[in-house]
Amino acid sequence: MTGITKRLISSLLIAVLALSLFGCNNSEKYRKAAEAVGTTFCEAVLLGDTGLLMNYINDPEISEDTLKELIHPSDLNPEQEAYLGLIKDSTSYNVDYSLYDKELNMVTVSVSWKQCDFYSEEAQTAATVQDFSLAVSEASERIFTDLIEVDVSGEDPKITNAMATINSVYSYTKEENNIMPGILADYYTDGSFVLAPKGVYTNTDTIGVRLNFDPALYDYRFIPGVTYSVLKGDEVLFTSDVISLEDHSVRLDYSAEQSSDIDLNEEGFLTDGTYTFMVFDEHYNEIVKLDCKVENEEIEDEEIVFKDLKNDYYLANLVYEFKDNDLMATSYVFMSGWWDYDGTSVGKSAFASNTKTLGFSLAVSSDNDTELYYEYYFSEKSSFKDIKDGEPVFESSCRPSLYDDQACYDLDFTPEELKPGYYGLVVYADAAKKHIVFQAACLVVKETSDVIG
Repeated sequence: MTGITKRLISSLLIAVLALSLFGCNNSEKYRKAAEAVGTTFCEAVLLGDTGLLMNYINDPEISEDTLKELIHPSDLNPEQEAYLGLIKDSTSYNVDYSLYDKELNMVTVSVSWKQCDFYSEEAQTAATVQDFSLAVSEASERIFTDLIEVDVSGEDPKITNAMATINSVYSYTKEENNIMPGILADYYTDGSFVLAPKGVYTNTDTIGVRLNFDPALYDYRFIPGVTYSVLKGDEVLFTSDVISLEDHSVRLDYSAEQSSDIDLNEEGFLTDGTYTFMVFDEHYNEIVKLDCKVENEEIEDEEIVFKDLKNDYYLANLVYEFKDNDLMATSYVFMSGWWDYDGTSVGKSAFASNTKTLGFSLAVSSDNDTELYYEYYFSEKSSFKDIKDGEPVFESSCRPSLYDDQACYDLDFTPEELKPGYYGLVVYADAAKKHIVFQAACLVVKETSDVIG
């Protein structure tokens, strides 16, 4: 081979190598430039900065308002904001690789995005924001990939499909999530004062409001709770903690159970005046304002009188008497009676002496949950004449207990020893025990239920 040929081949090899190196350098340069602009874009997507993101949008039909409605939907309540905020805060990305297409002067940047798995069963059935936060923190992350197309033909690299990434990352803002829309006040239907339909209480130590909500509310999740304040004039007497809504209605009370500073008179009743219930949701949006009056009247202690009945009457009949028409109107007599806790009943109002608990179950409507006060008296005589100056053998108070769809006052007495004889139950509407609303009586015989059975 001549020297001229060698020099020519060497020159060609150098030229080819130079062209090859030049091509490699351009590819690397374009890829790095595309990755840089892709990373900056992803940061803007992550921030949700619509002003910055508009710099990447080439479509004249896409405005900043369009982006705002996608990334930051309007008219959200706090629960919806918290839900979307938890997903947004969980979002992250990683630039995986890039590929340069010389013919198209285009670099494709592959980006992996991570978000909490809001599709998981636990997340989709979470009833509260707190439950949702816990569910997504314990679930695996969902990962999806976006390919960002970067045009490198001009002086500055330009992303050509920015909306594809934005739509993908913020798709969760348009997903159905069954979270309560609007505010709780939108679902409020009506409210009334318990046992005071006209808003006037007489001689009471408790006032209570029952609020009702549209049943459609409970088709949603993330329902906020309620809080309320009780005022007398301009003075705030009591402010509650947040109360969760678990039914179509909620009872709000003002009594000694709610406030140790409650203002009672010598008779144990609330003092006269106008009391106002201010009810809010837990975000301080007002739901309703309701007023009632409390009036006190002088009343005398009502006399306890039981009928003089024969033993066989107790065996064959339910012995009871309503003393108050309001209670009778809201009570289910056919569902009420002496309750046989121990299997020791020997009649409708009679027990063997080996019973441990006497108890009258007074069934009432489910919206009747005022507190009642009761006493048990013991007499050796069926006429009960020997109790007039005596003390009760037991006294207590209770509110109804809920059993499925039934509410019952469980007026129970469990003594250390149950002597044979006659037991009288007296139920009062007031803590001072002046107004009798219900009475019942039963017989306890000497024999045990085993012997009788």
